[in-house]
Amino acid sequence: MRSLSLHASKALLLAGALAVASCGRRGETAGEERAGEASAAPPLPAVDGAAAVRSAPAQGVVVPDEELVDQDGAPVRLRELSKDRVLVINFIFTTCTTICSPMTAIFGRLQDELGDALERDVRLVSISLDPAMDTPERLKDYAERFGRRRGWVFLTGSRERVNRVLGALGGRAPIKERHTPISLIGREAEGRWTRVDGIAPPRRLAEEVRAFLPRGPAAGSADDG
Repeated sequence: MRSLSLHASKALLLAGALAVASCGRRGETAGEERAGEASAAPPLPAVDGAAAVRSAPAQGVVVPDEELVDQDGAPVRLRELSKDRVLVINFIFTTCTTICSPMTAIFGRLQDELGDALERDVRLVSISLDPAMDTPERLKDYAERFGRRRGWVFLTGSRERVNRVLGALGGRAPIKERHTPISLIGREAEGRWTRVDGIAPPRRLAEEVRAFLPRGPAAGSADDG
Protein backbone atom coordinates (compact mmCIF):
# COMPACT_ATOMS: atom_id res chain seq x y z
CA MET A 1 0.00 0.00 0.00
CA ARG A 2 1.33 3.40 -0.88
CA SER A 3 1.86 5.89 1.92
CA LEU A 4 -0.49 8.83 2.05
CA SER A 5 0.98 12.27 1.55
CA LEU A 6 1.13 14.53 4.59
CA HIS A 7 -1.64 16.65 3.03
CA ALA A 8 -3.88 13.60 2.60
CA SER A 9 -3.13 12.29 6.09
CA LYS A 10 -4.15 15.61 7.65
CA ALA A 11 -7.30 15.62 5.55
CA LEU A 12 -8.26 12.19 6.86
CA LEU A 13 -7.80 13.39 10.42
CA LEU A 14 -10.39 16.09 9.77
CA ALA A 15 -13.00 13.77 8.35
CA GLY A 16 -14.63 12.64 11.58
CA ALA A 17 -15.26 16.17 12.82
CA LEU A 18 -16.68 17.21 9.46
CA ALA A 19 -18.90 14.20 8.79
CA VAL A 20 -22.10 16.22 8.94
CA ALA A 21 -20.69 19.60 7.98
CA SER A 22 -20.96 21.51 4.73
CA CYS A 23 -18.07 23.19 2.97
CA GLY A 24 -18.61 26.50 4.74
CA ARG A 25 -20.77 28.15 7.35
CA ARG A 26 -22.48 31.50 7.17
CA GLY A 27 -20.33 34.34 8.45
CA GLU A 28 -17.01 32.49 8.57
CA THR A 29 -13.98 33.63 6.71
CA ALA A 30 -11.62 31.18 5.05
CA GLY A 31 -9.02 31.99 7.69
CA GLU A 32 -11.44 31.19 10.50
CA GLU A 33 -12.35 27.88 8.87
CA ARG A 34 -8.71 26.85 8.54
CA ALA A 35 -7.99 27.81 12.13
CA GLY A 36 -10.95 25.75 13.29
CA GLU A 37 -9.74 22.73 11.34
CA ALA A 38 -6.27 22.94 12.84
CA SER A 39 -7.49 23.15 16.42
CA ALA A 40 -10.31 20.60 16.32
CA ALA A 41 -8.87 17.69 14.31
CA PRO A 42 -9.93 14.38 15.91
CA PRO A 43 -7.92 11.13 15.77
CA LEU A 44 -8.27 8.92 12.70
CA PRO A 45 -10.51 6.28 14.38
CA ALA A 46 -13.34 8.84 14.31
CA VAL A 47 -13.34 8.44 10.51
CA ASP A 48 -13.90 4.69 10.71
CA GLY A 49 -16.77 5.16 13.14
CA ALA A 50 -18.56 7.92 11.27
CA ALA A 51 -22.07 7.33 12.59
CA ALA A 52 -23.66 9.98 10.39
CA VAL A 53 -23.06 8.04 7.17
CA ARG A 54 -26.24 6.88 5.43
CA SER A 55 -26.70 4.95 2.20
CA ALA A 56 -29.82 4.37 0.13
CA PRO A 57 -30.81 3.61 -3.45
CA ALA A 58 -30.60 6.73 -5.60
CA GLN A 59 -33.49 7.39 -7.95
CA GLY A 60 -33.39 9.35 -11.18
CA VAL A 61 -29.62 9.30 -11.65
CA VAL A 62 -28.59 9.64 -15.30
CA VAL A 63 -25.05 9.64 -16.70
CA PRO A 64 -25.31 12.33 -19.37
CA ASP A 65 -23.46 12.05 -22.65
CA GLU A 66 -21.49 15.20 -21.90
CA GLU A 67 -17.86 15.89 -22.73
CA LEU A 68 -15.81 17.29 -19.86
CA VAL A 69 -12.06 17.72 -19.43
CA ASP A 70 -9.82 15.69 -17.14
CA GLN A 71 -6.85 16.72 -15.01
CA ASP A 72 -4.54 16.30 -18.02
CA GLY A 73 -6.65 18.54 -20.24
CA ALA A 74 -7.97 15.59 -22.26
CA PRO A 75 -11.63 15.47 -23.34
CA VAL A 76 -13.63 12.80 -21.50
CA ARG A 77 -17.19 11.58 -21.96
CA LEU A 78 -18.85 10.35 -18.80
CA ARG A 79 -20.66 7.54 -20.59
CA GLU A 80 -17.35 6.25 -21.90
CA LEU A 81 -15.97 6.28 -18.37
CA SER A 82 -18.95 4.28 -17.16
CA LYS A 83 -18.83 1.64 -19.90
CA ASP A 84 -18.51 -1.84 -18.36
CA ARG A 85 -17.42 -0.36 -15.03
CA VAL A 86 -18.80 0.76 -11.72
CA LEU A 87 -18.53 4.51 -11.20
CA VAL A 88 -17.81 6.00 -7.78
CA ILE A 89 -18.43 9.75 -7.96
CA ASN A 90 -17.91 12.61 -5.55
CA PHE A 91 -18.18 16.39 -5.89
CA ILE A 92 -15.36 18.66 -4.72
CA PHE A 93 -13.54 21.91 -5.49
CA THR A 94 -9.93 22.79 -4.92
CA THR A 95 -10.40 25.94 -2.81
CA CYS A 96 -12.79 24.23 -0.39
CA THR A 97 -11.50 24.56 3.18
CA THR A 98 -13.49 21.85 4.96
CA ILE A 99 -15.02 18.62 3.66
CA CYS A 100 -13.42 18.37 0.19
CA SER A 101 -9.94 17.45 1.40
CA PRO A 102 -11.21 14.65 3.69
CA MET A 103 -13.47 13.33 0.92
CA THR A 104 -10.60 13.34 -1.55
CA ALA A 105 -8.23 11.70 0.94
CA ILE A 106 -10.77 8.94 1.46
CA PHE A 107 -10.90 8.32 -2.29
CA GLY A 108 -7.11 8.09 -2.11
CA ARG A 109 -7.43 5.32 0.48
CA LEU A 110 -10.27 3.71 -1.45
CA GLN A 111 -7.79 3.06 -4.27
CA ASP A 112 -5.96 0.67 -1.92
CA GLU A 113 -9.19 -0.98 -0.79
CA LEU A 114 -10.14 -1.66 -4.42
CA GLY A 115 -6.76 -3.10 -5.36
CA ASP A 116 -6.73 -4.59 -8.87
CA ALA A 117 -10.41 -3.75 -9.34
CA LEU A 118 -9.48 -0.07 -9.77
CA GLU A 119 -9.63 0.82 -13.49
CA ARG A 120 -10.33 -2.81 -14.44
CA ASP A 121 -13.80 -2.86 -12.85
CA VAL A 122 -14.20 0.48 -11.07
CA ARG A 123 -13.49 4.09 -11.86
CA LEU A 124 -13.37 6.90 -9.33
CA VAL A 125 -14.60 10.27 -10.59
CA SER A 126 -14.22 13.59 -8.77
CA ILE A 127 -16.19 16.39 -10.42
CA SER A 128 -15.43 20.04 -9.69
CA LEU A 129 -18.19 22.23 -8.29
CA ASP A 130 -16.16 25.30 -9.30
CA PRO A 131 -15.18 24.86 -12.96
CA ALA A 132 -14.32 28.54 -13.40
CA MET A 133 -11.53 28.22 -10.85
CA ASP A 134 -10.64 24.56 -11.27
CA THR A 135 -8.64 24.40 -14.46
CA PRO A 136 -7.10 21.07 -15.46
CA GLU A 137 -3.76 22.31 -14.12
CA ARG A 138 -5.23 23.07 -10.69
CA LEU A 139 -7.03 19.75 -10.60
CA LYS A 140 -3.87 17.87 -11.54
CA ASP A 141 -1.91 19.51 -8.74
CA TYR A 142 -4.75 18.81 -6.30
CA ALA A 143 -5.04 15.18 -7.44
CA GLU A 144 -1.33 14.56 -7.03
CA ARG A 145 -1.49 15.63 -3.39
CA PHE A 146 -3.80 12.70 -2.74
CA GLY A 147 -1.90 10.06 -4.72
CA ARG A 148 -4.21 9.76 -7.72
CA ARG A 149 -3.61 6.64 -9.78
CA ARG A 150 -4.90 5.29 -13.06
CA GLY A 151 -8.60 4.68 -12.61
CA TRP A 152 -9.29 7.91 -10.74
CA VAL A 153 -10.29 10.91 -12.86
CA PHE A 154 -10.82 14.56 -11.90
CA LEU A 155 -13.20 16.45 -14.21
CA THR A 156 -13.94 20.07 -15.03
CA GLY A 157 -15.17 21.95 -18.09
CA SER A 158 -17.38 24.84 -19.07
CA ARG A 159 -19.81 25.93 -16.37
CA GLU A 160 -22.77 25.03 -18.61
CA ARG A 161 -21.55 21.49 -19.23
CA VAL A 162 -20.56 20.89 -15.63
CA ASN A 163 -23.92 22.18 -14.38
CA ARG A 164 -25.76 19.78 -16.71
CA VAL A 165 -23.68 16.89 -15.40
CA LEU A 166 -24.18 17.88 -11.77
CA GLY A 167 -27.91 18.22 -12.29
CA ALA A 168 -28.20 14.79 -13.91
CA LEU A 169 -26.20 13.14 -11.13
CA GLY A 170 -27.89 14.95 -8.26
CA GLY A 171 -24.72 16.72 -7.17
CA ARG A 172 -25.53 20.33 -7.98
CA ALA A 173 -25.03 22.82 -5.14
CA PRO A 174 -26.39 26.37 -5.66
CA ILE A 175 -23.83 27.62 -3.14
CA LYS A 176 -20.71 25.50 -3.47
CA GLU A 177 -19.43 26.38 0.00
CA ARG A 178 -22.50 24.71 1.52
CA HIS A 179 -22.49 21.48 -0.42
CA THR A 180 -22.78 18.30 1.63
CA PRO A 181 -20.59 15.18 1.37
CA ILE A 182 -22.06 12.80 -1.20
CA SER A 183 -20.65 9.70 -2.89
CA LEU A 184 -22.58 8.13 -5.75
CA ILE A 185 -21.93 4.49 -6.68
CA GLY A 186 -23.51 2.62 -9.56
CA ARG A 187 -23.64 1.06 -13.00
CA GLU A 188 -25.00 3.30 -15.74
CA ALA A 189 -25.99 0.37 -17.96
CA GLU A 190 -28.22 -1.07 -15.23
CA GLY A 191 -29.57 2.25 -14.00
CA ARG A 192 -28.78 1.09 -10.47
CA TRP A 193 -27.23 3.55 -8.04
CA THR A 194 -26.51 3.96 -4.35
CA ARG A 195 -26.12 7.37 -2.74
CA VAL A 196 -23.92 7.60 0.33
CA ASP A 197 -24.45 10.72 2.44
CA GLY A 198 -21.75 11.68 4.92
CA ILE A 199 -18.00 11.22 4.99
CA ALA A 200 -17.86 7.45 4.64
CA PRO A 201 -14.58 5.73 5.50
CA PRO A 202 -12.84 3.94 2.60
CA ARG A 203 -13.77 0.47 3.84
CA ARG A 204 -17.46 1.42 3.95
CA LEU A 205 -17.29 2.75 0.38
CA ALA A 206 -15.50 -0.42 -0.74
CA GLU A 207 -18.33 -2.50 0.75
CA GLU A 208 -20.87 -0.48 -1.21
CA VAL A 209 -18.83 -0.98 -4.39
CA ARG A 210 -18.70 -4.76 -3.86
CA ALA A 211 -22.46 -4.92 -4.27
CA PHE A 212 -21.98 -3.89 -7.90
CA LEU A 213 -19.14 -6.29 -8.75
CA PRO A 214 -20.46 -9.58 -10.18
CA ARG A 215 -17.08 -11.32 -10.00
CA GLY A 216 -16.75 -11.03 -6.25
CA PRO A 217 -15.44 -8.46 -3.79
CA ALA A 218 -13.05 -5.73 -4.69
CA ALA A 219 -9.56 -6.70 -3.66
CA GLY A 220 -9.00 -5.14 -0.26
CA SER A 221 -5.25 -4.76 -0.13
CA ALA A 222 -5.39 -2.42 2.88
CA ASP A 223 -6.49 -3.76 6.26
CA ASP A 224 -6.47 -0.41 8.01
CA GLY A 225 -8.92 1.53 5.79
